[in-house]
Amino acid sequence: MNLQLQQTEDGSHTLFIPDKNEHYHSTHGAIQEALTVYIQASLHFAFQAHREGQIPIVRVLEMGFGTGLNTFLTALEAQKAQIPVEYTSIEAYPLEKGIWERLNYAACLQQPAEEFQQLHLQPFDSNMHRINPFFRLRKTKGLLQETELPAKHFHAIYYDAFAPSVQPELWQTGIFQKLRQAAALPC
Repeated sequence: MNLQLQQTEDGSHTLFIPDKNEHYHSTHGAIQEALTVYIQASLHFAFQAHREGQIPIVRVLEMGFGTGLNTFLTALEAQKAQIPVEYTSIEAYPLEKGIWERLNYAACLQQPAEEFQQLHLQPFDSNMHRINPFFRLRKTKGLLQETELPAKHFHAIYYDAFAPSVQPELWQTGIFQKLRQAAALPC
């Protein structure tokens, strides 16, 4: 796939797919978008449930590992809050090393690059891999439509699909029913 690295308005990178005229993130700010949509509007609610004793560990499902930005931010948040997170990410088309190693997220967040790199270097398999004391990652290579999900298991779901015009198969009622069945907390 032909991908172009582009800088967004907050200084962080996104990838552009010219063939589909689609960006991986908002051009107004990749980090800002991820913090707003996934961390503040989803993860922090699951963290609150943990703090209130409703759940012992936060389980996150991400549809679309992509650049690894959402995963990286979640790992950093788990470490900062000292809340255990088990993170499952499904990706059909993983990025090549030559692409992800050029992404500037660690520098923009003033974090060591090693943890971001470690996320990408983890194999796509069925195992949970410890990234930091509070964050474990499972990466699954495949299509969401073909991936079995446990029922009532995930406390936060990051639905990071491309637009319906680019991936209409991921915007069907059956997909959302599948995700709802996998959700452990009320949506």
